[in-house]
Amino acid sequence: MFFLLISALLFFVLSGFSQGREGYDFEKFKSQKIAFLSEKMNFTVKEAQEFWPVYNDFEKRRMDLQMHRRELEQKTKDEKIALSDQEIIKTTREIAATFRKEADLSVEFNEKYLKILPPQKVLQLYRADNQFRAHMFDQYRKKRQEENK
Repeated sequence: MFFLLISALLFFVLSGFSQGREGYDFEKFKSQKIAFLSEKMNFTVKEAQEFWPVYNDFEKRRMDLQMHRRELEQKTKDEKIALSDQEIIKTTREIAATFRKEADLSVEFNEKYLKILPPQKVLQLYRADNQFRAHMFDQYRKKRQEENK
């Protein structure tokens, strides 16, 4: 669950970059992530060939869920918009369902990773993914500090 929370937080931070800051390049972010993970993972050629299409599918599907959740949250952001209790219930259930679907997706892809990589490398993947998020947060903080000077 912590992994999902951090992923969602990173997504919103990066969404803010892409929407609120000119010049942010999401493709550059993806390239940095691929380079970072490749360096940390030390894949064999066979592992890399099998892993990256599966990982990219996971990232796309997870991003789609996060975008849907963000759209739902944006739709209800304005407190002046009057929603019926039924509309609110429906929306909150949809938001909660995106978290469940994201968790289910992680479980599904964990099994796919275990078919491609040795168990130690799957664990290493999760560690490297967390390290990358921490690295990006540090870069974001440093950039914000420089902008506020």
